[in-house]
Amino acid sequence: MGSSNFELIYTVHGDGNIPVTKYRSKKTGLSVFIAQVEGPLVNGYFCLATEAHDDDGLPHTLEHLIFLGSEDYPYKGVLDLLANRCLASGTNAWTDTDHTCYTMTTAGSEGFLNLLPIYLDHILYPTLTESGYVTEVHHINEEGEDAGVVYCEMQGRENSGESRCHLAMIRALYPGHCGYKSETGGVMKNLRESTSHKKVCNYHGGFYRPENLHLVITGQVESEAVFNAIQSIEEKITSKGSRGNFDRPWQSPVPPFTDVLEEIVPYPADEEKSGMVYVAWRGPVAKDQYSVTAVSVMLDYFRESPISPLQKAFVEIEDPYCSQVEGSIIENAVICTYFMFKNVVKEKLRHIHPKLIEEIRTTWEGSLDMERMNSIIHRKILECLNGVEDQPHDTIAFNVIGDVLYGDNKDDLEGRVNNITRYRKMKTEPEAYWKNIIQTNFIDKPHVVIIGEPSQSLMESMGKEEKDRVARQREELGEEGLEEKGDTLENAMEENEKEAPESLLTCVDVPDVSKIHFHPIFPTSNLDKASANKNNKFPLSNIPFRFQLDDLSTNFVQMNALLDSSAVSPELKFYLPLFCEVLFESPMMKNRELISHEEVIKMLQADTLFTSAGLGLNGGLFGCGSYAQIVHIAIKVEQEKYERGVEILKDILFNTKFTPERLKIVGQKMNNEVASSKRKGMKIVRTVMAEMLYDKDNNNKVNSMLRQEKFLTDLLNRIETNPEQVVEAMESLRQTLISPSNMRIHMTANVGSLANEMTAPQSPWLQFLDSASGNAPSDVVKQPFECILPLDKVTIRHAIVGIGSVETKFFLRASPCISSFYHEDLPAVHLFLQYVSQFEGALWKNIRGAGLAYHYEVYVKPETGMMYFLLSKSTHVAKAYKEGGDIMMGYVKGDSEFSDVEIDSAKSSLIFEIIEEEKTVGDVAAESMVSYFRGVDHDYNKKMLEKVSKVTVADLKRVGEQYIAPLFDSSVSRTVVCCNPSKIGEVVQEFKELDVDLTILESLETDFLIG
Repeated sequence: MGSSNFELIYTVHGDGNIPVTKYRSKKTGLSVFIAQVEGPLVNGYFCLATEAHDDDGLPHTLEHLIFLGSEDYPYKGVLDLLANRCLASGTNAWTDTDHTCYTMTTAGSEGFLNLLPIYLDHILYPTLTESGYVTEVHHINEEGEDAGVVYCEMQGRENSGESRCHLAMIRALYPGHCGYKSETGGVMKNLRESTSHKKVCNYHGGFYRPENLHLVITGQVESEAVFNAIQSIEEKITSKGSRGNFDRPWQSPVPPFTDVLEEIVPYPADEEKSGMVYVAWRGPVAKDQYSVTAVSVMLDYFRESPISPLQKAFVEIEDPYCSQVEGSIIENAVICTYFMFKNVVKEKLRHIHPKLIEEIRTTWEGSLDMERMNSIIHRKILECLNGVEDQPHDTIAFNVIGDVLYGDNKDDLEGRVNNITRYRKMKTEPEAYWKNIIQTNFIDKPHVVIIGEPSQSLMESMGKEEKDRVARQREELGEEGLEEKGDTLENAMEENEKEAPESLLTCVDVPDVSKIHFHPIFPTSNLDKASANKNNKFPLSNIPFRFQLDDLSTNFVQMNALLDSSAVSPELKFYLPLFCEVLFESPMMKNRELISHEEVIKMLQADTLFTSAGLGLNGGLFGCGSYAQIVHIAIKVEQEKYERGVEILKDILFNTKFTPERLKIVGQKMNNEVASSKRKGMKIVRTVMAEMLYDKDNNNKVNSMLRQEKFLTDLLNRIETNPEQVVEAMESLRQTLISPSNMRIHMTANVGSLANEMTAPQSPWLQFLDSASGNAPSDVVKQPFECILPLDKVTIRHAIVGIGSVETKFFLRASPCISSFYHEDLPAVHLFLQYVSQFEGALWKNIRGAGLAYHYEVYVKPETGMMYFLLSKSTHVAKAYKEGGDIMMGYVKGDSEFSDVEIDSAKSSLIFEIIEEEKTVGDVAAESMVSYFRGVDHDYNKKMLEKVSKVTVADLKRVGEQYIAPLFDSSVSRTVVCCNPSKIGEVVQEFKELDVDLTILESLETDFLIG
């Protein structure tokens, strides 16, 4: 049988010259796309077009139920446990408005091909049991509360300001009978009252058919091997007989939209300082990819940098309207184009729309900056090339999925995977073309305006209404009814957790890791004099500061300036976040001439692929990356601009000029961002935990959104009264950071290609510093675990805080653990945590599977010397914590036995996760950069693979008592819980019964958080 069933439809070559070939089965109509992507991973994206015309969430609920067993594998969890054995880390999926996509990623093709037919059996022939529906979608527990994994997920997002406004926008823009207006995730009321097991089963019959299933496979895998792997599924499909006619989804005309509509959407919030505004238009049809791309370019022209028209009008002014203007496209059959104005000053909410229309018209009537337009398009081209290098699997798959939904032929697919061709043509378009894009897509078309207003009263009334609703539900059910609900849930869980026979769990072999292809890298550094000149094309010994070089296969050069802030005084450290935000947006002194910040930004857009600055490796605003004491400044350029890139980095570090005007505008922008950050439960628990963990001068505390809000408010006042003092502080900070003793550069490039273009590619760095004087480069930076506060210095170790914008609960706990990456127990600790937390492991079944929390995580971070237990979007947080403790301590105490089959599964999935750290060239370079701070060899991950494979049951038992037990000992751990204020009392009581005494933080302005 094999390939004879599949006919080659066509082959196209996408960006980066990656071939994409489409096949279709002559017997079943199943489509297969294969893209030959280099690297160690093989990815599968199994896509079905799905359409719904209500808010029952049938596409989403079905997505969840697919994983609970199939005809040939009728046990919950078998798919993910087998995936783990195949060098994957479980499976995953997403539901969008117009499609559902199931994914898997394996290290190497062997495991992928073994798992493929099993996965397809689950997609096409799931068990869809009533018991699975109860636990996974919605149920009422014995306490009369609503729960279920899907319910929990939607509860976590349904009433956020962003979700409410976005849904209102889509509903207004797509009126009439149209699937685009549906909430395909499901709304809570429907999940409680309307959605049903029968509806889900019927939905599967209508959409989950081979003619509607498209397998998008990216990686090093042969087409013939794929066809052989799915031969059994092909035979099963044909054996089932006729399926009747199939109508392709999304073929009905989209109802017209003709009026300008404005709607005010209130949302629950603790503060009423700022809201949000969405303005949306219907755009070109999805098949017209050239016009869709042109609209995308125009969105960037309007808002993507501080010198764009909308940023200049709304943000980059003394009295800003908002903190940010975002623009985006939703690709429906007729696309949605929208602007989102974030953190809009409440008094200006109603001024956004008229001013936006005025600015669009002014831009259209005036002269467009065609030089800047050319830079935007050129950067788009670079982003495409970077995408196929750093995110090749997703980049190609997302293009193919668009074709699956809205394409009809080879030309459509070729157009979607060849974005660079479109952009190159756009570079030749005249100003008149772009003005026409503005006129036809923004000026001449009706639009929707959604004004999101924060409301404390709504927060209070919704909290009361939900309490009253649950109370009525309890009353209506009565004791007998509640007991019955509890029994139903217990029976469903028992039914779901029936043990699969071991023969089924071992029906696929664990693949051979030695066959996996890794990206090669040749690292050198002048830290080690013996190896400084090992790369003879780029010797490092004469560079007068610490320099780390990665030579690998890439089309770009990335330069990372890593500045140690340990020597910065405590007073100046609070300026660090502002320094990072303003650095690339400031004027510059060049050849004794002051260049305006607008010209600097324009230059950066023209000459770089991206620029970034943050605290810690890849840190961002109000969130540090790892090794937070490092100020990480990065630029990426195309190889042809390497020397220009070095010049730019030097100018940015040494020649920028801090001015009161720019410091004020950027400081206001940062301060305005705090409002939206304070509405996010996960950000809150991480912020509070940082206060418990780190000493006062650590950048994790400095970068706290709460401390920064207080600091920036004061700074903005000082800029008005004493601007010279603020500028002087910023300049003093810079001088400390750029001292040779605090600086190192980490560069990623294809050295062979550089050497072909210039005789001595190291030469631009020899003059990088104006003076080589200064202390010798510091070999070792202070490790994060050295900054952890001793327990007796922490005034509050277990805290709870109420946030009106969250309906679910968030939890984070930390306890002391291993603080060395070379500790002999680390592989066993990693495996213990993987064992309990793996897909379909004990935590998965009893926390997520029982509907107690949508997401959980337990992990160790040797750099901080801490272990963490995280629960996100939890409906019953104390129960979830207790369940996690009972499970882990069961293995620690020996009450639960480790299973050999699940140990193999955990080892394989952990090995995959380690390999995944180096899945692309960019990932390899990032791992190389962090290795210097960790003090580990560049082959650390490969050696860890060997160590993990050798861990025994005895090792797991040994490490449990020493490292896992402290996580559930309140005398040595630290805890943060965030929930709705109306839930604080009951949550405090529930944790008290578990020997966790939570201190209630009355507000986010308490001395503990900002003092």
